[in-house]
Amino acid sequence: MAAPPRPAALAGYPFAPRRYVRPDGLALHYADEGAGPPVVLVHGNPTWSFFYRRLITGLAQDFRCLALDHLGLGFSDRPAASQYGFRLGDRVADLGGWLDSLDLKEPVHLVVHDWGGPIGLGWAGAAPERVASLTLMNTALRRPPGYRPPWRLGLFRLTAPLGDLLARRLNWFARGTAFFGSMRPLSPEAKRGFLAPYGNPEDRLALARFIEDIPLAPGHPSFELLSRLDQRFGEALSQKPLALVWGLRDFVFDRRIFLDWRERLPQAETLVLPEAGHYLLEDEPERILKFMRAFLRKH
Repeated sequence: MAAPPRPAALAGYPFAPRRYVRPDGLALHYADEGAGPPVVLVHGNPTWSFFYRRLITGLAQDFRCLALDHLGLGFSDRPAASQYGFRLGDRVADLGGWLDSLDLKEPVHLVVHDWGGPIGLGWAGAAPERVASLTLMNTALRRPPGYRPPWRLGLFRLTAPLGDLLARRLNWFARGTAFFGSMRPLSPEAKRGFLAPYGNPEDRLALARFIEDIPLAPGHPSFELLSRLDQRFGEALSQKPLALVWGLRDFVFDRRIFLDWRERLPQAETLVLPEAGHYLLEDEPERILKFMRAFLRKH
């Protein structure tokens, strides 16, 4: 299924649409703005490249900012369940294929958020020589002791039919994350931007499948892969220039996960945002942009 039509204008997202077409004909939408060292921004669920709009605008004077929409999200194509696996491994492969198609001549600065963490770090761990630096924003590769997923997320995972009803048919996941993700109410323009790609149930299959693919226990199809990515991170990526940018009031990636990263990566340059939530770029855009400019210029 083709992507939903993109509105003529989305506030704060004036970027020209670009398309990467996979060998099977499925197309992924992405933004490509600015010039200079490449900065690759990988989003999670249910966001899309719109999440990074302020960072793209603020960095594009000095960097080439590249932000992909995962298949089924944003304004990328909407594959049917028979066309696509919707698993972590599929997402990592998509990211690698897209980056290969760009034929970049220098290592990239990788920025990841939410489920974009495992996706981006999965690609980076297999090609560490192509990575100049890593910035982790409210994401995880493992569950620290004592961590329990929030009940709001668990509601979508009680049964597959219930998750499909809530996330795909009723759009509660995208709407709920827009409500709970930011500590300050989203402006009407921002809310419209986050929800714009998900107007119809046919546009929301990937939202439900992303939730199903969260590997909470052994036996899940993506559990072993996530464990390997975590190990590979420690072996291949933990000595890269690293930044942690963290909203402490995140209802999913809570303080336990942040402290686990801090213990694991004591050398990381860190920006802690006590009053920011999961959508930290909505809560503290200016502070994050200032920090990111300094970090990227240094490395």
